[in-house]
Amino acid sequence: MDPIFLRLTSHQRCALAAGHRNLMRRIELTVQLVIAVLLAAVLAPARAAEFQTPDPLKAFVHEEYPLGSDYFIYGRGNTVLLRCVLSKPEYSFEGMALSEQSIWGNRGGDWEGFRKGGNGNFVYVGTRRIENTACLEPCQSSEFLSSGRCTWQRGWKLQ
Repeated sequence: MDPIFLRLTSHQRCALAAGHRNLMRRIELTVQLVIAVLLAAVLAPARAAEFQTPDPLKAFVHEEYPLGSDYFIYGRGNTVLLRCVLSKPEYSFEGMALSEQSIWGNRGGDWEGFRKGGNGNFVYVGTRRIENTACLEPCQSSEFLSSGRCTWQRGWKLQ
């Protein structure tokens, strides 16, 4: 033990220990602040890098973002594009979901979700399952690929 420490009174030792605890607490708070700033710096670019588009259908068909499922828009000569316009409270956000018939099978399939942003753009929110497909609107992919537009028709009509 340090000889200077031994010459201190018990009151002085308590004051020194309290100062040491105070210093350690300040260091701990500083470390927490540095970690918070570093996390914010790392996460901010990820938020800024989220995919936004004014035209989700174009982005979906032309694969302008990493698709969440294995769609075959170009794999078949003329598949059916599917759209659901989403609104609250039935869905968790305002926006739209897009899919394509060839991956559906008999039970439905994956949907690419886009949340409507405040600036008029849509933000990609990932692949989702939509249980209530009453909002379903089909369009032939050949129509979109030739004109850049779809004539959406409410409800599913067997082809």
